[in-house]
Amino acid sequence: QLDLDPSKPLALLCTNVVGDSLALGRQIFTAGMADWLAKTVRHFAQKPDFQIVVRVHPGELLGAGHPSVDIVHSTLPGMPPHVVVIPPDSKINTYDLIELAHVGLVYTTTVGLEMAMSGVPVVVGGMTHYRDKGFTYDPETTSEYLTTVDHLLRRPSGERLSQEKVELAWNYAYRFFFEYPFPFPWHLITFWEDIEARSLRAVLDDSLENYATTIDALLGKPLY
Repeated sequence: QLDLDPSKPLALLCTNVVGDSLALGRQIFTAGMADWLAKTVRHFAQKPDFQIVVRVHPGELLGAGHPSVDIVHSTLPGMPPHVVVIPPDSKINTYDLIELAHVGLVYTTTVGLEMAMSGVPVVVGGMTHYRDKGFTYDPETTSEYLTTVDHLLRRPSGERLSQEKVELAWNYAYRFFFEYPFPFPWHLITFWEDIEARSLRAVLDDSLENYATTIDALLGKPLY
């Protein structure tokens, strides 16, 4: 369906939603997520021995920010065949792509953590919570980033993360998804409706003990 070349190493780039709060202010060596994406595909355009699949975040269907598809096409008006873009409305399963990838490229998306859990070497371009935790590649400059990507793709096909790094990723994911979250009285998506139906005063009067740990965390108190 994507007409990929099985003889060429494959990088899977998973975007954030451009302009989303999870990507804002997270730049390290680029001006932001859009600049990171443009620099990456421009680099790959000059590397016909490699191939890259850009998986655009499905959240872009909501219409926020500058579409990643447009960023790629404006960067590479004559897009070479070894640069493939999957639009946000595609039914292609991202986890199937992870199985094909030799290297994962991410800005801050949690898919990077999931790729590392699957043994895929991941190069992180933004300041995400799982950066510098021992199981990703964390360049500090554009030059280091591109050199790291090239090095990983030139390694023997199928070379994965060490078992130690995979276990680190799994341990981190368990803590992040199951131990780190604290109870909260309102849902992020329906926050304003929830707080209107159940005010802060009502929460403090009726359920303070249920959210004591959460309040301590918000106040900056040590929890462990």
